[in-house]
Amino acid sequence: MIVLKLHNLIVFQDANTAPDLSMGDIIEPAPVPFSFDTLGWKIVFALVALLLVFIAFKVYKYYKKKHYLRKAVAEIHALKNQNDLDVVAFVNAVMFQIKQTALQTFGRQEVAGLYGEDWLRFLDEKVKGSNFKADESLILAAVYKHEMLESATFNKEQFSNKSINWIRKHAR
Repeated sequence: MIVLKLHNLIVFQDANTAPDLSMGDIIEPAPVPFSFDTLGWKIVFALVALLLVFIAFKVYKYYKKKHYLRKAVAEIHALKNQNDLDVVAFVNAVMFQIKQTALQTFGRQEVAGLYGEDWLRFLDEKVKGSNFKADESLILAAVYKHEMLESATFNKEQFSNKSINWIRKHAR
């Protein structure tokens, strides 16, 4: 038995004797045409455009921030390609580039007072595998005495690659 309440009137109806309650076919509305002309799509487009501008700005800032690293690497490449530089001048110029890079990255307080063995230890601590201590006698003689040790063997390519590697990986 089905109970229907219409306003305050309660009607009892027997399910077996109920008339056919079929409403007929469902009438579907016409499909809404898809278009980008609505306000929502304009807002989405504006947000995506702002996001892309923001990302491009951040990439540009990062690129500008790392300019000094690219400049130092280019300078070492230029020094490596100069054939008229002797070993002492080459080592001095490369160590100068490394010192400038370290000053800009780690600050004057931490880097400016370092020299000699402490400076080379600092370089080795910042980049694992750089191993400037292996060339310690050569570097110290070239930088502080402006002379080349007669017993020292110097590989310009290896030293420049080690220096470039330090510049690229020191602040990571």
